[in-house]
Amino acid sequence: MKDIIKQKVKEAKSRAVLDVVSGYFDEVGYSKPTMNDIAKVAGISVGALYKLFPSKEELFYAYISFQIEEFYHNIIRLTAKLEPKESLSLYVKMKFETFKSKRKAIEDPVLGDPLFFVKLNTKKNNPAEPIFNFLAKQFQKLVPQNKNFLKTAYLFNSYTMGHIEYWLNQGGELDDDTESIVDSFLTSAKSKEQL
Repeated sequence: MKDIIKQKVKEAKSRAVLDVVSGYFDEVGYSKPTMNDIAKVAGISVGALYKLFPSKEELFYAYISFQIEEFYHNIIRLTAKLEPKESLSLYVKMKFETFKSKRKAIEDPVLGDPLFFVKLNTKKNNPAEPIFNFLAKQFQKLVPQNKNFLKTAYLFNSYTMGHIEYWLNQGGELDDDTESIVDSFLTSAKSKEQL
C-alpha cells in the first residue's frame, strides 16, 4: 500500500512539473534551458527534478507524451458527434495548430533527428497509440471494406507529418485547408488500393 501511495504522489508531482514545463518549453524551446533553469521554473530543487526525470531527454520525452495525451483527450471530446471525414479534418487542424504553438519546443529535437517521433513510439511504449486507434476507427467508419484500418491510420499520420516536417524545414505556413489534405490522402490511398 505504501508503494502505491508513493507512486501516485510521484505521478502527481510529475504531472504538475510537466504542466509548468510545457508552457516553458513552448516559450523558450528545449535546447537552451538547463535542468537548473527548469527546476527554478517548476519551483523545485534540481535534485527533486532529477528524481522525477533522470535526464533532460527523459523530461522531454515525458513532455511529448504529456502533450500527446492532452491532444488525445481533446480530439475525443471534440469529435464525439462528428462524421468520420469531419473528425479527420479536425484532427489535422488540431495537429497543425498544436505543432505551430509548440514550434520552439520541438524544432531542435525534431529537426536534429528526423526519426524523433518514430523513436519515441518505439522506445516509450508508443504514447500515440490511442491516437492511431482513434484514426483507425474513423477510417473503419469511412471505408468499411478496408482490411487494415490501423495501417491506414499510420499512413495518414505520416502524410500529415510530411506537411509539418516541410513547414519546419522550409518555413512558410502550414496548410489551413485541412479538408483538401484529407481528400488528397483519401484519393491517393484509394488509387493505391490502401483503402
